[in-house]
Amino acid sequence: MSFIQSLGIIQYPLWIVLILTLVQTVRCTAALVHREDAGSPLSSHSVLVLGALGACLGILGSLMGVHVTAGAIVDAGQVSTAIAWEAVGLAVGPSIFGFFVLGLASVAWLALQYAAGRALR
Repeated sequence: MSFIQSLGIIQYPLWIVLILTLVQTVRCTAALVHREDAGSPLSSHSVLVLGALGACLGILGSLMGVHVTAGAIVDAGQVSTAIAWEAVGLAVGPSIFGFFVLGLASVAWLALQYAAGRALR
């Protein structure tokens, strides 16, 4: 199973948040290049908010995965530790992806803040 497939149903909101983060980053960059509304921090702060939303969705997906894994282990009765840890490892995938979105958004936000500061000089 690939990493993308292991994300489960939560991958769709995560992809949407990632795309929105990238679109908002491009919009803020274009506004800075064209000197439109360079002093408004709200548009660049929304990039960071979208990143935080991505991290929250990732944690939610991981918790859902752990819940499903725990239910399957209870239903199966006795399960080997290797299978249990493999399932828990798959459940952590959404958090990894969510924190990737947060990291990307944080770097974009820092770059936008720097560029906005330079544009105001």
